[in-house]
Amino acid sequence: EKNKAELALYKAQINPHFLFNTLNAIYGLVITKSEKTESALMKFSNILRYMYAHTNSLTIPVSSEIDYIRQYVDLQSMRLNHHTRVEFEVHAEERDVQIPPMILITFVENAFKYGSSSDEDCLIVIRIDVKDGVLCFETENDVMKTPQPNEPAIGIENCRKRLEMLYPGRFTLEITERNRKFRTRLTIRLR
Repeated sequence: EKNKAELALYKAQINPHFLFNTLNAIYGLVITKSEKTESALMKFSNILRYMYAHTNSLTIPVSSEIDYIRQYVDLQSMRLNHHTRVEFEVHAEERDVQIPPMILITFVENAFKYGSSSDEDCLIVIRIDVKDGVLCFETENDVMKTPQPNEPAIGIENCRKRLEMLYPGRFTLEITERNRKFRTRLTIRLR
């Protein structure tokens, strides 16, 4: 019961973080009077629907999580100009294998938050591979912004705690920054 309560707390803390970032992106489209605003609001609506549909779900098919991330990537891509290139690669041989909802989104959010630029060329790469009961998830981005010195890494720490509770001894999470490239690599043995 204690573990369930802690997991619910970590999951609840992720949602406001996500909402804040997404609303900022839509706000940018609104103030620039972008013709993409209506489409962005529809994608945002789909994302919210997904979040609330899976609030009480312990696990979901990985295909649902991939679709959710794709919607998020599409939404973020709408606000970007030609300077930020986004590559989203998925190789999922096992689309029905179960994972916790919203376990990957924090890393995707951070890639966009710190890896996009409106005036310098940069690249954001997101890769998902699911094979033989193992999920490999990677993000890589150019470092275009750095967190403020007093800004806590709440999202990543919450995700790490969720992973420790859900997959003790069955996951690795590597986070590196070298030569102005930020990389995350998460591997989970799902079975």
